[in-house]
Amino acid sequence: MKFLHAAGVSLFAVLLVLPARAAEAPVVPAAPAPAPAAASTPAPAPAADPAPGASRPPAAAQPASPVRLLHPPDLTFTNDPKVKVFAFRPQGGPPVVPVVNGKAAAPLDGEMFPKGEVSLLPGMNLLQVGETTVRVFVLPGAAMETFRFPSGTQGRDLVFQAYRLHPALDDGCDGCHTVEGGKIQAKDQKEACASCHDDFTKASGGKKPFVHAPVASGECTACHDPHFATRPKLQKLEKDCFECHDPFPAAGTVHAPVAAAACVSCHSPHAGPAPGQLVRPGNALCLGCHKAPHDRHRSSTVLGMLTRVPEEFPKEAGELSCTGCHVPHQSQNGGLFRKPREELCRTCHSV
Repeated sequence: MKFLHAAGVSLFAVLLVLPARAAEAPVVPAAPAPAPAAASTPAPAPAADPAPGASRPPAAAQPASPVRLLHPPDLTFTNDPKVKVFAFRPQGGPPVVPVVNGKAAAPLDGEMFPKGEVSLLPGMNLLQVGETTVRVFVLPGAAMETFRFPSGTQGRDLVFQAYRLHPALDDGCDGCHTVEGGKIQAKDQKEACASCHDDFTKASGGKKPFVHAPVASGECTACHDPHFATRPKLQKLEKDCFECHDPFPAAGTVHAPVAAAACVSCHSPHAGPAPGQLVRPGNALCLGCHKAPHDRHRSSTVLGMLTRVPEEFPKEAGELSCTGCHVPHQSQNGGLFRKPREELCRTCHSV
């Protein structure tokens, strides 16, 4: 392969049998394996007490705390020959030096949350930070986000995945986290997220918004990963909206956006100006796609002796509401009608 470096053949032979070692979770990382002990050296002879008034030598330095790799995770795929590295070390210590394919790279910046960027070679790379080793595959200029590589075991290919990083990581982990007792603790989500993102619960233009329940309760991480994810907007739910909401039946007539799972065409995932977090209120929502429907069914004014619009029929500013006749998601009737056509017409017409 043209992407392999000089020792590529030997390195691939090792990587194909290397067991996966996933990086620890970024918020509450699992306890890592203890750092290897330093090579033993003969103990020095005890020094004689200094003369009165003389200064004593400094106490022996405390051993550095273990380093935990937060990013990248194992089996990362990238089209960039450089990858950002984030780690955590509870008590700080000497510089953290990443090792790429057996060679030391530039030290990471910072003590408690060391971070930096390392250069990789095209093809498979071994990246070691502390006691954690992960595999990163680089394919410069690639447009895909998933890359499969034979593992040497039948039916068990290595699947490398591209990740999107939260831009806030560049500003440092301490913007969203504190450290207590050597463990990472997350700040209040509303406080942390609203420091950079709009507070969707606040009124806009004097009107109180209709807020999605997870947003109102400050549970941003119910839908978004705060660190990195494979999906746009750091979405972490495989089923998207249907992770919490039941899907509509596929029988009968299904509204095109519903069939395409394009919920955000009509609903805002955060807050909207109408119930259900609709992006526009009333008929304005429907008319965003349906430009000229029903010339004779827009007015709520009685047009003749055979027409009488019931008082309870949904209306909006002198016009009949689209939802008076149609349902927005799925119906057993054609045209997304609420009732069979003949029965529906008799709601207003004497026929």
